[in-house]
Amino acid sequence: MIYLDYNATTPVDPAVIAALTQCLTDTYGNPSSTHSLGKAAKAALDTARTQVASLLRCPANAVLFLSGGTESINYVLKGMLSLPAHQRHIITSAIEHVAITATCAFLEAEHGFEITYVPVDSRGRVKVEEVVAAVRPATCLVTIMHANNEVGTVQPIAAVAAAAKARHASLREADTRALRPLLVHSDASQSVGKIPVHVDALGVDFLTVAGHKLYAPKGVGALYIRPGTRPLQTLMHGAGHENGLRAGTENIPYAVALGVACALAEDGFDDKAKALWRLRCRLLDQLQALLPDVDMVVNGPTTGTSAKIASVLMGLAEHDVLPNTLSIGLAGVQAAQLLRAIEGDVAASAGSACHSHTTSISAVLKAMAVESTYAMGTLRLSVGRYTTVEEVDKAATVIAAAVRQQLHKKPRHD
Repeated sequence: MIYLDYNATTPVDPAVIAALTQCLTDTYGNPSSTHSLGKAAKAALDTARTQVASLLRCPANAVLFLSGGTESINYVLKGMLSLPAHQRHIITSAIEHVAITATCAFLEAEHGFEITYVPVDSRGRVKVEEVVAAVRPATCLVTIMHANNEVGTVQPIAAVAAAAKARHASLREADTRALRPLLVHSDASQSVGKIPVHVDALGVDFLTVAGHKLYAPKGVGALYIRPGTRPLQTLMHGAGHENGLRAGTENIPYAVALGVACALAEDGFDDKAKALWRLRCRLLDQLQALLPDVDMVVNGPTTGTSAKIASVLMGLAEHDVLPNTLSIGLAGVQAAQLLRAIEGDVAASAGSACHSHTTSISAVLKAMAVESTYAMGTLRLSVGRYTTVEEVDKAATVIAAAVRQQLHKKPRHD
């Protein structure tokens, strides 16, 4: 099986498994205990926190361990419940993960929050000026994902954060009510480990990390909280674990696993990102070569460019798309049917989903106004650490054959 679904989840790195297993065997003390086993557990937890912080370029005490990206998002958004009724407006984008949209819907329905969904352009990017235009005195939070899980678009978070905060500060000065400064959160589940994610450069107050997108196990994640940020509404009550922010005895083995995963990501970061980009571009080149007579588009920032042209657009200092993600729309193809045809050989994802004999296009592709003929035939292919050139070439051959079979096209022998 050729695995091209790294954006859905990653395999656990062998070094992470080794550290996790050793911790389960040897470091089983409670980090709150004062004996040697407790101290060893506390030291392991501190090391893991430092490793995560190093990747994010933040102080270790700004990192909160929790169960994953979804809990991290819930912690931030539901944390806004501590605010008074006159400041309960949240701005987000039209292409967020369901963990964001579902939590926003809950806050809106049950707690009277107002939610503004900022649109995206055909590349899947928000416009800074549209985010700023949505800011009002009552705005408490802007939450926009750093990189999209479907098409790989990277958002201009630093520009959004700076402009939105400046706008809100000016509105606060002219308002007689007691208003808190606007805060910015970004779900970086897809971007951490693939492109630089440095919290000060981004200007965020909160940032979400999901372990299983980073070669760590499922069930662990982290939340960056900028030092000095006002306390959030606590979700988990109990003892004062995680600096009083999340009750419950710390999951040392999984925290260690996430720490090692972050350390591995940081080691040789630029070279790894370039390797992913080369594989992604090769995959597109191969598909275009094998399907020259098929109407194919690339969804996202490189729409309308060939892989060779797109490859020169990538600079490690300024990304506009994740280096591992390729979303292609194939006119006249049913992506769900295509996935069934290749499922024995290639693992991938579609941009549409079948539910009870009806087919729906993803909210992301709808928000990008992708034509239905391409959206229904959208395939998301995401490479990763263990993807090889040989696998890319084989996958392209398998996918192309399945596309031709579905479209009843004969292979080209040019």
